Amino acid sequence: MNVDTLRILLVFGLLGLVVARNLRGFVHFVWPGAIRFSVNAAPGLEHPAVRLLGRELQELGFAPAGRVTQRRPLSRPQENTVFFDEAHGDWAVAFPVGREAWLYFLSEPRRGCFVLTADHAFPRVESGDFLTGGLPGASPPEVHAAHRRQVERMARGGTETSSRDLGAFVDAAQRFFSRGPGRANLRRQSVRGFLFASAALVWGAMTLWQLLFR
Repeated sequence: MNVDTLRILLVFGLLGLVVARNLRGFVHFVWPGAIRFSVNAAPGLEHPAVRLLGRELQELGFAPAGRVTQRRPLSRPQENTVFFDEAHGDWAVAFPVGREAWLYFLSEPRRGCFVLTADHAFPRVESGDFLTGGLPGASPPEVHAAHRRQVERMARGGTETSSRDLGAFVDAAQRFFSRGPGRANLRRQSVRGFLFASAALVWGAMTLWQLLFR
């Protein structure tokens, strides 16, 4: 095997490594709506940080509703603990991120109109059907208060009563994250992987073209 062959194999090996390490980001960027929620009928042990956050949510009037599993291509399933505020019809979702627990509130005052407020970075959208945003570093009461203000703003256009069981949350979350601003959030998180994988694929294609037609 000569030096040129070794060099070519090394180049394609490195490009393959770059694509493999960034393939998940590439897939999530191209297909941001490929997300599935399902009720977890046999949940495991609850994450300690989620358990502590749940106590704070119960002080705000939320009751545990159950757990759902969120799945995306090439990603580990994410278990979400869901809470429900019967008085206002709001959902609260806590999920582990490392040793911490992140939180977002989700409401659908009327069909197809969503309000989401998170305690972490989330795209800010203000339209007729969506009011979303994040308050990184804010406490659960602060995030909830901001969420309630946005819900009241959205509710000026009218409200509808709908089912509030865990299946209703799965349906609402599925529609929000597969077709709403949740798509933009996933793309924002995945743009780096998309760019690196795309650059490696283009470089590999150009190298192969030169080898075949030189």
